[in-house]
Amino acid sequence: MQTLELIRSSVTSVNEMVGIAMEDLDDDLINWQPGGTTNTIAQLLAHVITGHDLLINDKLVAGGGKTLHESGWAEKTGIPLERPQIWQRDSWRLNLPAFNDYRLAVHASATSLVDSLTEADLDRPASWIRGPERPLAMLLQVIYINHALGHCGEVSAIKGMRGLKGLPF
Repeated sequence: MQTLELIRSSVTSVNEMVGIAMEDLDDDLINWQPGGTTNTIAQLLAHVITGHDLLINDKLVAGGGKTLHESGWAEKTGIPLERPQIWQRDSWRLNLPAFNDYRLAVHASATSLVDSLTEADLDRPASWIRGPERPLAMLLQVIYINHALGHCGEVSAIKGMRGLKGLPF
């Protein structure tokens, strides 16, 4: 398997896993505060998908682009326009149906981007919010794939605390 094929397959798998993590969610559960310093499901999902949006539609687009979040989805979903405000408890509420549409739009952007890449593109230097430039393949692996899977595990654990099934395995 070539690296590009692995990246494409992994992006598809992550998109599916986020959808699975969202199964059986409702307004009460996504905004439920489990206690301690645990984040809500709304905070975790907003963080993951706005991060995907930022990576795909701004950082990896030649010359930088505008995120979908900035293009109207912030207002529709209830997610604060400034990403750090996601972590402010009780200052916003996620509109779950609008968020699901936003999530699907971000995933479509990601699929379109990775489908357009060549093996040579994977070595192209790209930057994230912090740190030095890294090969595009590394950013996709670390930010889009690994990062999201970790947060899907958190969502699954919170669902389990409320008696729901988390991830399907």
